[in-house]
Amino acid sequence: MHLPRSQPAHDLASGPPPELLDEIAAAWERAWEPLPGTLELCFVSEPVLGRAWGDLRMPGGERLTSIAASEAIAIACGDSIA
Repeated sequence: MHLPRSQPAHDLASGPPPELLDEIAAAWERAWEPLPGTLELCFVSEPVLGRAWGDLRMPGGERLTSIAASEAIAIACGDSIA
């Protein structure tokens, strides 16, 4: 009995597939758009600690709160946070 071969795996050496690059580019653009209610989402990183997070700020730059990087990414991607 001969089993069919699975789909060929993507060659990781050539980089991500084009559709993923398109999604990343779209999320990047959304990250720079104002949030509903005029809040701004800013990404912050501390390379020495190997950490990153998001800050929610007022339009004038006043920081309201920090959020986890995963939450900031979800907001930038247009996902709702429960």
